[in-house]
Amino acid sequence: MKKMRDMDKQEWVSALFADSDRGQCSAIRLYGSAQRSVEVCAAVTSGQQVLEILQSGLCPQVLVLDTLLQGPGLGELLWQLGMLELPQRPRILITAMPYTQKSTARFLTMGADCIIFKPYTLSELFAAVYRCGGSDDAWDAYRVREYLHELLCSMYYNRRLGGWNYLERILLRTVLGADDYIAKELYQYAADGQHIRPGTVASAMQRINESLRHTGPQGYDRLCRAVNKPEGSRLTNLELIRSLTELIRRAIGR
Repeated sequence: MKKMRDMDKQEWVSALFADSDRGQCSAIRLYGSAQRSVEVCAAVTSGQQVLEILQSGLCPQVLVLDTLLQGPGLGELLWQLGMLELPQRPRILITAMPYTQKSTARFLTMGADCIIFKPYTLSELFAAVYRCGGSDDAWDAYRVREYLHELLCSMYYNRRLGGWNYLERILLRTVLGADDYIAKELYQYAADGQHIRPGTVASAMQRINESLRHTGPQGYDRLCRAVNKPEGSRLTNLELIRSLTELIRRAIGR
């Protein structure tokens, strides 16, 4: 059995958002509270607040700055950020309107690392933050979680049934780690450090399996095809994991 890569040490990206639109800041805070991959350190409405927060000792991995941010101007703000003595230089993501594309490009020569143009969804914004501030492995892990969420929601999985966190942890391991694994080993991995028994994980996987089979039959047939089983078949827990692993690997190009 190949030793599976340790996926426990995931890199969570911390970010400070700055946008003069208070509604956008509120939406970012709400979205961030449910989004475990990006920690929202703060969502503020002025460049001065950004400087004050950084000078207070907070050092997020990513700064998200809107071009229409209240004073100082973005160019001045980037210059002042460059003058700060920080323990770690944050990556800087600029958000801008598409018609400012030519003028906004100059910020890339002034310390900014990347630009995202509106309109975008909060999911797209957080993905851009993660891509800007995370390592390649962290970005792949983010995409695994996002695709799993999209896939299971499309099959009407009821998250209140529980077990989602176990399945997510297992799939991070199988998609990004080794090719060879057995169910018992995966259950033990998901249970480690959770103060539960592997049997609890196995039961949760079975509940997920049965729920997906009943609430999303078309999606379940797709899962069957991914492991070369006839449509309408009943997958074992391990077959479910392998089919999800295969579909996610295809989606993220692993």
